Amino acid sequence: MNLTSETEVAKMSIATFEQMKAQMPISTHAVYNEMLQNVGERISQQVFWDMPMAEWEFVVFDQPEVNAFAMPGGKVGVFVGLFQIVKTEDELASVVAHEIAHVTARHTHERISQQMVLGAGSSLIGVAAALGGTAAIGSGGYINAAPMIMGIYGMGAGQVAAAWDQGKEAEADHIGIIYMAKAGYDPNAAITVMERMVELEGGMGGNNYNSTHPSSMDRLNALHSYLEDALAEYEKAKDFFY
Repeated sequence: MNLTSETEVAKMSIATFEQMKAQMPISTHAVYNEMLQNVGERISQQVFWDMPMAEWEFVVFDQPEVNAFAMPGGKVGVFVGLFQIVKTEDELASVVAHEIAHVTARHTHERISQQMVLGAGSSLIGVAAALGGTAAIGSGGYINAAPMIMGIYGMGAGQVAAAWDQGKEAEADHIGIIYMAKAGYDPNAAITVMERMVELEGGMGGNNYNSTHPSSMDRLNALHSYLEDALAEYEKAKDFFY
């Protein structure tokens, strides 16, 4: 279900990202920020035709959770906690590309549409109002679109994002590993990161990234099946990037 246009969703997401930056501390860690900016620049170039109107921004938030997210409009956030499992730019690229793939595959748009209908009492008039920043609820009440979107990503107070279903997760993994390969990042790094997630899955319980993604072992098995195509793209990209 997609009730929202690209422009409308991007507008809401950009406003929400600004609110996140105002509410959550931003990391000044030089190495982490340099890694994310380098990765973001290269992957955004490969994603251009899928997100031609994006106003790209890549921010490291000073939060301990193992988490990352991408929003329509080109807004990408990585939590400091993620650097527990990503040690190189190639590994970071696998996570960033995966999150952006959820946007280009319109998974995020669908979830926003669903939440807007629920929040607006299934009223299309309320949905239209939400696109302007507020959505009607009942008589005379309003909800702001930013908290709704933050809730989708599990960023609201006391909220945990709903998990992507297995089909959407597999699609984002497949698209993401191709994006990173075309950007000149070794797709084997996606395997390495997922192996670490498998190791952490039981021991860290309750971290946001695992709560919003299906079993890491299932994803690891699927990634191996995508590797051959991704390596072919990586070999072509190396001529450009190296």
